[in-house]
Amino acid sequence: MAIIKPFGATGTASFPGHIFMLAPIEDDHNEKKTPLITYNILDRIIFYYDPFDIPNDPELTRKRLAKLSFSDYEKYEKLRRNRAFGEKYEEFTGREYISRFPRAQPRHKMWRADYFGQEHWVTSKETHFNKIPPTAMKELEVYGKHRELGGKPRFLPEYRTGDEYLNMTLKVLSCAPRALEIESFLSDVEVDHILHLADITPMKLSGTGSATDTLTKNQKSSTRTSRNTWIKRERDSVIDSIYRRAADVIGIDEKLLRHHKDEHASTVNSIGEELQLVHYDKKQEYTAHHDFGYAPIQDTAQAVRFSTLLLYLNEGMSGGETEFPRWFNGNTTSGLRVTPKRGNAVLFYSMLPDGNMDDLSQHSANPIIDGEKMLINLWVHDPFRKDY
Repeated sequence: MAIIKPFGATGTASFPGHIFMLAPIEDDHNEKKTPLITYNILDRIIFYYDPFDIPNDPELTRKRLAKLSFSDYEKYEKLRRNRAFGEKYEEFTGREYISRFPRAQPRHKMWRADYFGQEHWVTSKETHFNKIPPTAMKELEVYGKHRELGGKPRFLPEYRTGDEYLNMTLKVLSCAPRALEIESFLSDVEVDHILHLADITPMKLSGTGSATDTLTKNQKSSTRTSRNTWIKRERDSVIDSIYRRAADVIGIDEKLLRHHKDEHASTVNSIGEELQLVHYDKKQEYTAHHDFGYAPIQDTAQAVRFSTLLLYLNEGMSGGETEFPRWFNGNTTSGLRVTPKRGNAVLFYSMLPDGNMDDLSQHSANPIIDGEKMLINLWVHDPFRKDY
């Protein structure tokens, strides 16, 4: 399913009853692999394989560790300390530690989610477009002062509503994981513009995970059957405005969602990915998964996906809900299902305030029973780094 590099980690959507095995990559072409270790998924979410530690045999353990280079031994010790911290963390919080110790708390704002229905209010100068500018299909230059508003409240005001501010309400749908809904994040004109981009932009079968570490990258996925494409911020002025509005909702400076030139590097990359435009047809779905990944051990900052902003582009389909199957709710054991509504948005976090990854942020795009579903989403990373 995946290749795990030495001192590395990977993840998968699973549930009790699954059995996983770790096998040497050299056995990949053999008919029968020789497992190094087998994991039975019961009530744990984190599993380790330590080929150096031999229980009850400290001498053999020392001999094996002595074969490691100094650099690799440092990595080993880092993971050993991480495991020890994880045990204490679980004792104290009741949760397993998915991040790698030590990890800083998120640097970005996290909206409070103390109770269901809690509301937060955001104002944005990036008001709705009610007409598409003639220059909307012209790409923006990535770098330069022309991207700065200066003393202007917004670009292209003559094509927007006459309001001074766009008022948005974030309503808490779930406390664990933290998930909030924003009504009318996009105007009808903006939705139609994105749907037009979908019509003129080729889509391909959606992938899962990283193309560099999956063994099945050339095979059709049964867990994700949609089609997708990517829309960069500089695609046009309307998309640029959506990024600016998203920054206001998330509570960060929109400059962090732009690429910059830097005197010490050729570029300083955005903490926001390109918008992912996704189309689900009948029977298509994305089974329960996490949006966060696992930073390589040499990445001391552990830059990973911090939040996800889902923007719905249509409604009225049967099925197709965004579901959080493991949310905490004392009234029901079924998952939280969010029904897509054109122009609405859902913001949820892949991280906890203490820097751990939120296992409960697992979510799915439920199968389409009838109709189709279109959405576009923005992933934001934490922390900011120059070498994503």
